Amino acid sequence: MDTKFSGFLEPEEIRSIIEAVPLVSLHPDRDQILLELLWQSGARVSEALTLVPEHIGPSSVVLQNLKQFKRVKQEGKSIRVSDAAALKEVVISQQLCDKLKAYCKANGIGEGEWVFPSNRTKVKHLRREYVWVMLGKVSSAVGIFRFGKKNLRTGGRFKGAFPHLFRHSTAMKLLEETGNIMVVKQQLGHASVTTTQIYAYISNTDLQNKINCAFGKVKRKTEAGMITNPIQVLQLKFANGDLTQEEYQQKINVLQQSESFISN
Repeated sequence: MDTKFSGFLEPEEIRSIIEAVPLVSLHPDRDQILLELLWQSGARVSEALTLVPEHIGPSSVVLQNLKQFKRVKQEGKSIRVSDAAALKEVVISQQLCDKLKAYCKANGIGEGEWVFPSNRTKVKHLRREYVWVMLGKVSSAVGIFRFGKKNLRTGGRFKGAFPHLFRHSTAMKLLEETGNIMVVKQQLGHASVTTTQIYAYISNTDLQNKINCAFGKVKRKTEAGMITNPIQVLQLKFANGDLTQEEYQQKINVLQQSESFISN
């Protein structure tokens, strides 16, 4: 099955990234609470960046719902257009709601103002490009990478975490916890359940293993607890302090240049 799904992060990796924000950010409090919002809500980064204080409730937030459409009549014809006014209510923890309200109060952010403001942009809120760069720096600092599109110049595919990876990760976590694809659809704000079904396909590895066993296509498993993926081995050594940042990056570069590794 060919899809555009680009992977997901484990909850422990998400937590490591959020906790490491102060290592690279000049505004750690703001950036940490933004990443926490992305993680709990599963929102698109542009949706989270347009949050306003009056849309923060006791245990939910109201966000713009991008990529929603409506039917309008134009020159006697019914056409499908983007609905810029579409909103969605997203459930998050009460603790995060309290943190968001406290952050707004501490920084003098009032009704009608952006929760994540910026004076450097025309729209007066943080740009999604900033979040991309910040996330890339943080994930590199803690040694968390995923396969990306192949770089035609260098041949490498590794890149750090990015905002939409948080959205995928939220969807996978919700599906594992609830087993209900409609819960995931509602939280992510998908217009059609067809879009949400990709997560059900990817998370259904247990069923796939049972099918393979039943029909003779049994994959050999490595020894329990044994890590054989080279990048995971490096991540573990780096996390344990067995490798310095320079040594870790050098070894990552070697793996990127290895055609045999890239092809696996």
